[in-house]
Amino acid sequence: MNLILKGSLTICICICIATLFQITNAPQTTLAGQSAVSNMNKTNYGFQLESNVTNGKSPTEIAYRNPQHGIFMLFPSNWTFSTSGLPDYTQIGALYAPLQNLSDPIPARLTITVISYQQEIPLKDFTNMTLSSLNQTGGQIMISSSDPTTLAGRPGHQVVFSTLPNIGSPVSLEIMHSWTTVGSKVYVFQYSAESSKFDAYLPTVKQILESLRIE
Repeated sequence: MNLILKGSLTICICICIATLFQITNAPQTTLAGQSAVSNMNKTNYGFQLESNVTNGKSPTEIAYRNPQHGIFMLFPSNWTFSTSGLPDYTQIGALYAPLQNLSDPIPARLTITVISYQQEIPLKDFTNMTLSSLNQTGGQIMISSSDPTTLAGRPGHQVVFSTLPNIGSPVSLEIMHSWTTVGSKVYVFQYSAESSKFDAYLPTVKQILESLRIE
């Protein structure tokens, strides 16, 4: 079991690092091709997007449902959901903040990852291996916090770290990596943004995660 967990965890950490480069190099057309889902319902690829209308007002939130993995969450209607361009099969979708102007090429985003195992995965084991792997990235990241958290009413863990500018990624990024385990599945939610804009979108991301339900 440890070998299987370590192998999958290595993939997870590689996704983490690969995502940083993908965010930096992603063209704006990736998001431009995705239409907003306000005032409409959409079902595709095993997930559902529905406008969340309250008291007859225009919807300000979109409900995301994924019956296969039992996920429900609400996100702002001006954010974009997409399954395009994800670096690994375990990532099932991503939410992107709206681009502000032409000088804002890197959107803040929240990715959703579900890793399935054949055996039940204890939160403590996954947390210890994740933190160990992050500490062995050869100085590519700097961890600023690592604390227990609650996701969808379940015990979880959250680590915040930043990257330094380099040739492959000239922009400094800050990452909030949150996870919980449910039986044989690990649910990972990763918020990524330019370091200078991380705090600006953090309240919205926290609100999205507070709406999270895993059934």
